Amino acid sequence: MVIEAERDKIPFFKQYFSVIILAANIIVFIWQIMDPTGHMRVEEAAFVPADFFKGKNLWTLFSSMFMHGDIIHIVMNMWFFLVVTDNCEHAMGHFLFLFTYIVSGLFGSVLHALSTIIIPVSGYDEIPSLGASGAIFGLMGVYLILYPRNKFYLPSATGMAMRKVSAGVFILTYFISELIYGLISLTDPFGLGSTAHFAHIGGFIAGAIIAVIFKAVKGDSYKTKKKS
Repeated sequence: MVIEAERDKIPFFKQYFSVIILAANIIVFIWQIMDPTGHMRVEEAAFVPADFFKGKNLWTLFSSMFMHGDIIHIVMNMWFFLVVTDNCEHAMGHFLFLFTYIVSGLFGSVLHALSTIIIPVSGYDEIPSLGASGAIFGLMGVYLILYPRNKFYLPSATGMAMRKVSAGVFILTYFISELIYGLISLTDPFGLGSTAHFAHIGGFIAGAIIAVIFKAVKGDSYKTKKKS
């Protein structure tokens, strides 16, 4: 798993919306696993592209952002969320951060829905999607623009040691991989698993665009903000 290589002294618990989002994801996951049918509330609140195109259950664009398929899904998402979220909220301010998170998640789901039009599999648009990944990829886009020189630790190829890489290199490589996976999924949507790669791509693009506008307006002033 990726971790920040240097302590940035940004107090997580003062990034109020980050705390609320983390808590919301955990609470919703508990609600999901309490589903007596064992279906994780997917039929109730996950996002279905076919419904979206019919103008039905549009609220699931939002609810699906806080749902996860299993414990590994939520742990992986929340781990990376914790890596990048404090920097993003501290730099952008609470409300712009929240706006960016939500818009990234929504745009990710919409792009995923649009991709199902191209994928040559009958009924693919009726498969529910869920997860915070689109919104988190939006934060990755923000982090790339605002903190490209920060350092991450990644496991080495053997897994026996950690190696240091720049955040910019890691995030950009990750995004390019998602682009490749997304293009492959257009012809073989199940060849790389059931991941909604275009939700990741859409979220990243939305977050990066907002961050570029933010930086154009604010310059580097966010780097000198008080951290405690």
